[in-house]
Amino acid sequence: MWIQAIKAVSVAGLVSASLIAQAQDYFSQGTAAFKRGEYQRALALFEWEQQKGRASSKLSYNIGVTHFKLGNYLEAGSYFQQLTGDPEWRDLAHFQLGVIAEKQGHRSTAVGHYAEIESRADSEKLRALSSKRLAALASGESRAPAPASRQWLAVASASSGYDDNVFALQDDLLQNSTLAEDNYSELFAWGQYRLQGTAADGWRVQGSGYSRSYSEYSSLDVSSYGLGLSRDLNWNGWQAELGIAADSTFLGGEQLTRATRLIGRVHQTFYGAKLTLAYLPAHYSGGSAYAHLDGWGHRVEAKLKRPLGRLTMNALYRMDVNDRGDLEGVDGAYYSYSPARHSTALELEWPLLDNWDLAAGVEYRSSEYDGVNSLTDTDGTMKHEVREADRVRSWLKSQYHLSPRLQLAGKIALTDNEENFDIYSHDRTEASLGVRYTF
Repeated sequence: MWIQAIKAVSVAGLVSASLIAQAQDYFSQGTAAFKRGEYQRALALFEWEQQKGRASSKLSYNIGVTHFKLGNYLEAGSYFQQLTGDPEWRDLAHFQLGVIAEKQGHRSTAVGHYAEIESRADSEKLRALSSKRLAALASGESRAPAPASRQWLAVASASSGYDDNVFALQDDLLQNSTLAEDNYSELFAWGQYRLQGTAADGWRVQGSGYSRSYSEYSSLDVSSYGLGLSRDLNWNGWQAELGIAADSTFLGGEQLTRATRLIGRVHQTFYGAKLTLAYLPAHYSGGSAYAHLDGWGHRVEAKLKRPLGRLTMNALYRMDVNDRGDLEGVDGAYYSYSPARHSTALELEWPLLDNWDLAAGVEYRSSEYDGVNSLTDTDGTMKHEVREADRVRSWLKSQYHLSPRLQLAGKIALTDNEENFDIYSHDRTEASLGVRYTF
């Protein structure tokens, strides 16, 4: 009953809001914000204009320049590169690409862009500027330091939801019971402060907090808090992030784990598609009742984000390898907490109406746990097998923009987990509705 209600409220609320929303000229607002030096706000306005299907070369150029002002050189270069095939914007795009190449220390690339302008540009002013930069590069002169990025950024959200299987119990154990159902509330906050430099070359500190609180089953309340330090730099044409972070996770008010994480991440844009690669090792220390979680976890990721017309595709491959303490029972039972996992996911995002975006995705995850598990299954027999699992998770997300920074967000997620130990097999449905604000 509750899930039908939240579905109806989510859809009805978003449709109603979309129908009464008045058209806004986000391009003009973005231009005004840019002139005031509010580059992050200008970028949000320009990108929203783009999402509404009003793409143009002028808009692409403005987005590129705004990214440049924020120090996002890879993103800026991607937009300028797209304009090199437009006769009206080609020369200006080559000049900006030359400036970006200088900022990144790629002198030969910068020379190529400036030489292209000097030899064929119609604009006398651009030819003169390019000649000046070529002379400066020949004499060894360096450009002025890159403009500083905005020092801080933050996101906060609050939502309410419904979970029809809070314990992830085996379906047969539920027997159509409502005992495993519960409502919950979620809070999330993330923020970063740039200590030095820009988004392309600098230091930043970041922190996050998350909590999910159930109405009845408080023993399943979960919360986590983290703090990290990252170094952003350019490495062989890739934008890289190196860092360290620490976080603590609590279950039912008791400490579940403390983790120290290392961050190694690089990303690059190829023909409008953004590829991100990451290696994220972590060492875990379990709380007093969770020593079996002690040990290492290693994660490798590859993400691809690519526009497909009005759609945006997000693809993911993830591998997790764990070496934990595991758990032995006094009755001879053995439970492995050291799975090797492979996950693949695909999500499509698309604008449905002016201020209304939808996204649908699916993820498949296979797991194989280290060692031979020994435990009593749902049929009462003791089984001795390597634990294997296949999980399919699908979701539908809806986001309505009340403003460029304030969104109303709804989500429905379905989970189907199948294992060779029946006690772990289960289905689960979760639905939520909330608000999110970007500062």
